[in-house]
Amino acid sequence: MTLAIDGGAPVRTDPFPARLQIDDREIEAVMELLQQCKEGGGAFDRYGGTHVDAYEREFAAHVGTKFATACSAGTAAVHTALGALRLDIGCEVISSPITDPGAVAPILWNNCIPIFADADPDTMNMDPASVAERVSDKTRAIIAGHIAGQPCDMDPIMEIAEEHDLRVIEDCSQAHDAEYKGRKVGSIGHLAAFSLMSGKHSTAGGQGGMVVTNDEELYWNAKRFADRGKPFNAEGRRNLFLGNNYRMTELEAVIGRVQLQKLPEIVAKRRRAVARLEEGIRDLRRVRLGKVIEGAKSAYWFVLLKLDLEGLKVPKAQFAAAVAAEGVPCTASYDHIVYEQDWIRDRQTYGQSRCPWVCPFYGKEVNYEGSCPNARLAIDTHMLTSVHECYTDREADDIAAALGKVEAAYLK
Repeated sequence: MTLAIDGGAPVRTDPFPARLQIDDREIEAVMELLQQCKEGGGAFDRYGGTHVDAYEREFAAHVGTKFATACSAGTAAVHTALGALRLDIGCEVISSPITDPGAVAPILWNNCIPIFADADPDTMNMDPASVAERVSDKTRAIIAGHIAGQPCDMDPIMEIAEEHDLRVIEDCSQAHDAEYKGRKVGSIGHLAAFSLMSGKHSTAGGQGGMVVTNDEELYWNAKRFADRGKPFNAEGRRNLFLGNNYRMTELEAVIGRVQLQKLPEIVAKRRRAVARLEEGIRDLRRVRLGKVIEGAKSAYWFVLLKLDLEGLKVPKAQFAAAVAAEGVPCTASYDHIVYEQDWIRDRQTYGQSRCPWVCPFYGKEVNYEGSCPNARLAIDTHMLTSVHECYTDREADDIAAALGKVEAAYLK
């Protein structure tokens, strides 16, 4: 059968369904809030309203923690979680190497040094063995990103943290409702940060973030940091320490509350679509789903596909292009090793100062180049396809058919 990339008929000509996140429930909730503001005054302010407070309580209960603090974005949530730790200048924070810059920039804003643990080449998540190797006398925290919706292997990470008296922040931005050994991600570390931007499983009106914890002291510090250091739950009326204005508005929260009710169904539909895809490619020889570790349930922000390149006649980029030509979504790489970005390589932070790396409170050289070879291996051996809750069996079947057609053409 001739591949579409070579002029043959594609597996699919219809576009894949758009992701429809908003329905009448959000519209009705927003209109009710607007009407309340029209009649009673105000304009969605965090204080004086009820929705942000309710959203925080509902979010914490959903994840399985005692406390939650709403923020303006996912990056703000990571920054707030770090700010709650009250770290000194020059501390090291171990980070996932494959992650969004928004998970690393807050480390630098806190004048701390990111140290990248290598990745598991089969999952893209940080490898606990590499985390243990990266711990130094300056390490104070670990940010464990759950990439593509799959949980990190959290038990050994928490054991390392306990051994060295470190704090663990889970970055759950890509993993809403993912589970690790029966617990939702976000309920395992000392703190967790969620992104609520429109591309994630659940949104608070396009942007937003949430910090959750079971530690009351960290909760109050997070709440203070997210609002300029205000003296919440403290004596006196003056601000306590440096913080940012990361408040969430009532308008964001009223949308987020509706979205949170939808979240279990959203993730369940994604899992069903991926299970259908897995069944459809079961007999393929060189393509399989990315590994899901034992005891984990992925929430599938996207779907990793592992290629056995030694058994194929073409490189990964050509294979992915051929799959995309069949009319299904396919991207060659999730190539996001943060330290390979120019702004990290060139130390473009505070003007031309190169701080915090050259800060006298730190006093060490850091060379990231080549430090995470398994992260590069993971990227070089995986491609990805999309999935969301509007996919049906047809979408899963068409992805499987395209993968099968291309594999058959390119097998050695």
